[in-house]
Amino acid sequence: MHEHCDQCGFDGAGYDDAALIEAVRELGPRWRQLLAAAGGELRARPDPQVWSALEYAAHSRDITALHCFGVEQALTRDEPEFPAIEADELIDAAAATYAAAVPDDVVAALETHTTHLADLAAAAPAAWDRGLTIGTERQTIRGLVEHALHDSLHHVDDVERGLQRIRP
Repeated sequence: MHEHCDQCGFDGAGYDDAALIEAVRELGPRWRQLLAAAGGELRARPDPQVWSALEYAAHSRDITALHCFGVEQALTRDEPEFPAIEADELIDAAAATYAAAVPDDVVAALETHTTHLADLAAAAPAAWDRGLTIGTERQTIRGLVEHALHDSLHHVDDVERGLQRIRP
């Protein structure tokens, strides 16, 4: 099973292992460039219910950090199991701090997490079928890496579309 999204066009099946790792490595610099290009609109929301570029970047930072944790757990423990996560509540709680975040800190942490995730995956290609279970859902290391890439790229697209709506 590969990560797939009709909305943004992501298809994890289109990435071999090396390309997946490289795409994750490229996320940090891509976000840095995108936030720099946002300029004065960095904190502007295109709609009250749509996050700003900075808020999406902070969310991607946090999601990538969670996926690093998951991959570390899958590599160091034998099929660990965790209780289900109330994702909406967790995201809402974290999002309360996103708008006030320091852009350079967000990008630096995002680059650190994407590099770490890529390094973890690259160091253990034979172990990519190892996994963990959250609630009732088992996810492999490859699935975690694909999901982290998809989530971040999906939000890069959200930011690009949002900036087009804001700018004349």
